Parts: sequence; structure tokens; C-alpha cells
Amino acid sequence: MAHRSLGGRASAGVVLGAVLLATASCASTSSGGAKTPLSPGPSTTGTATTGATPTVSATVSSPSTPVDQNSPEAQAGIVTYRAMWADVVKVQATMNDNDLTLSHHLVGDALTYFHSATHINRLNGYVSAKGEPKLLDPVVTHVVGSGSSVQIVVTDCVDDSGYTKYTSDGTKVNDGDPGGRRFTQALVVPVDGGYKVKTFAYSRTGTC
Repeated sequence: MAHRSLGGRASAGVVLGAVLLATASCASTSSGGAKTPLSPGPSTTGTATTGATPTVSATVSSPSTPVDQNSPEAQAGIVTYRAMWADVVKVQATMNDNDLTLSHHLVGDALTYFHSATHINRLNGYVSAKGEPKLLDPVVTHVVGSGSSVQIVVTDCVDDSGYTKYTSDGTKVNDGDPGGRRFTQALVVPVDGGYKVKTFAYSRTGTC
């Protein structure tokens, strides 16, 4: 979660696994130069193409035991994360903020963020986002709990340099940010018998 289409830019630090889990129930705060795909701008309400995803700055040690990427939890996390991006690309292709597709794999703060990003992009006159972000290396780095209370952190390096917004006259939006590789994390949780992304963090270009 486009021309950095999610919205404008926002500053944010890298959000690491343990902190993402700790802040799962509340909105993250911005602190560095980060952006959110097709999201709000400098704050959580910025321009829609390169949005800055609210993130939390912190240093967290990696789990002592690597997560089994073939476990049911890890597989569910990766599948949900990829599906989330597919939904974001679909919705931002028309910048229709009334499209309920975003709710298929997003909930809570993450849903609010991407919905706001799309809405802001539309208000700014951006009618579509073309291309799609490249998910270079999605892996599950944390699995906490089990069953209906499990929390899964997916960490990735996303290249959004080929994901661009356009105005109604077909002009490519030049927001001063060419895009690039960004450290990204998503917190996946069980919802109504399935899984959805609840918290999302998208850092500045060059962080991975």
C-alpha cells in the first residue's frame, strides 16, 4: 500500500518487529523520512502517491530462533501480505476510495491509512496509479502467540520506483520522489476466520 501513490510523503523511522507488535493496537507515529505507497503525505493525511506510512523508530533484536517459513502461520502471513498489495494496486488503479476491496485484507490502522491515502490522492486530482510495487523479499520475522490471538510480522524490501500516479489528463505526477527500495513491515492478525493486515510501516527510499 503507488506513485508512491498512497499519498504524499511522510517522515518515518524504520518500524521493527517487536515494536510493531507492541503498537499493534494503536496508530504508529512518524519520525524520519518515510513514505507510504499511495498514501497520505507528510503526516498521515498527505498526498496520495508516495504516502508516508506512520512508523515507529526503534532498535529491536531479531528472534533467537528463525521463524519456520513453511509453518501455517508464516504461510498465512505471506499470502495475506501479498493479497493486501494486490488489493491496494487494484483500488488505486482508479483511486476509488469507495471501493470495498481494501477491506478484504486490511483492518484497523492499516485500512484507515490506505483508505485515507486513496481519498487524498483523488482530492489532489490523481485518477490512477499505474504499474505495481515489487515485493523483493517478503519473509515472516516474528510469530507471537497462537490460534485466534497470533500476531505475525512480515518484513520486506519493496521497490516502488515503477509504481506511478497520473492526473486526469494523463500527466505523470512528479512529486520529487523517484521511488526506490523501502524497508516495509506489516502486522498480520486473525480476523473473522481469516487473516488481515492490521498495522503497516513503509520507510524512506534506500532503507533496504
